[in-house]
Amino acid sequence: MGKKHHLSRNVLCMVVISLIANMSGSMILPLFAIYVEKYGITAFSMSVLFALFYVGRFLGGGITGKLYNKIGAKRIGIGLLCAEIVCMVSFPLATNFWVLAVLRLIQGLVAVGLSVFVRITINNLSSNENRGTLNGYMSSSEGAGMILGPVMSGIIVLYFSLSLPFYFVAFFAFISLIAVSKMIFPKESANLQTDDQEGIASPLRNLNRKLFLYSSVHFIEMSAYAIFLTYFSVYAKYKLGWDTFDISLAFAIVGISTFLSAPFIGKISDILKDRLLLCIIGLFLIMVEIILFLFFNEKWVVYLGMLIGGIGGASYLDSFFSHIGDVIPNAQRSIFMGNLASLSELGAIISPLIAGILIEQINITAPFYYNIILVIIAMLIQAVVRSKLKKKKNSEYTIGM
Repeated sequence: MGKKHHLSRNVLCMVVISLIANMSGSMILPLFAIYVEKYGITAFSMSVLFALFYVGRFLGGGITGKLYNKIGAKRIGIGLLCAEIVCMVSFPLATNFWVLAVLRLIQGLVAVGLSVFVRITINNLSSNENRGTLNGYMSSSEGAGMILGPVMSGIIVLYFSLSLPFYFVAFFAFISLIAVSKMIFPKESANLQTDDQEGIASPLRNLNRKLFLYSSVHFIEMSAYAIFLTYFSVYAKYKLGWDTFDISLAFAIVGISTFLSAPFIGKISDILKDRLLLCIIGLFLIMVEIILFLFFNEKWVVYLGMLIGGIGGASYLDSFFSHIGDVIPNAQRSIFMGNLASLSELGAIISPLIAGILIEQINITAPFYYNIILVIIAMLIQAVVRSKLKKKKNSEYTIGM
């Protein structure tokens, strides 16, 4: 009973940290216009600040993964939260572009670092029986952070000041810092899980191949998400004729859908024990979302697509990270997941640029057809991996008989 309570407390701490990581990254989006007006920063400079966040995310994943085992989970968690607090407190004091640029870079590094820290910790503390459920809580928290970040900052700035949202996040980061300092990260975390992982754990010689394979899939998914996040607002305004409220509601539906469905999908993942099937289903639902807003103009149909897409995103994220926890041995998991996060972030940097070119050279719908192609490729890769793993399991079962 005590162990279960201890695990629940640790999971709750990870939920809050995941919420903070996503709030801090997204909360500044509605504030960009204020920075442009208040400090005279150009629109191009704002684009640079936006890009620097993803550069930081690209750098931060691999660094966090390597340090997780090298200096210990508790130290890297405390270090990241300290950096988050310093970054948040410094933002209101920044009055020129260069200071903001450095802070935005650090913010991206810390945001992905905290996300990697949370996912590694959850996978280390969980077993095959509850890994999907716990990862579902993390995905739900991420969805909530993406919603609450912009909403919270927009409302607070409207009634109070530009500085308060940053202090708000810093306060919760400080609370999380205290919680992490009291957490116990067992060195014998292998005792909490089965090392054979149902016969599919990877030998060391295959880790690089698996890293390339899984990071390719996640690269594609991150590419599709980045294109949607960057260009849907433009598409909705100029193709569908939507106003700001309509667009905001669409993003809110995606976030709420992810938030509500993620824990249930994670539980289903644990029961079915076929995480890659749920990954494929999740990617298919994301494709349905894109098709609905490409071929229909009715708001209720597009909003239905957003609801479906949110469920798809939760299904993919829950099952993908849980599957990584299943197939990567404990000793290599932190470095693997860190490198996976960094390599995947390249998709968020490269694909929006490709999408911008497609808009200029073809039309505003072209990036989303490109998105559909990306999702289909990711589904095919996942299907091939699933087929090979099933054959391997069947052959091992036959030998055992």
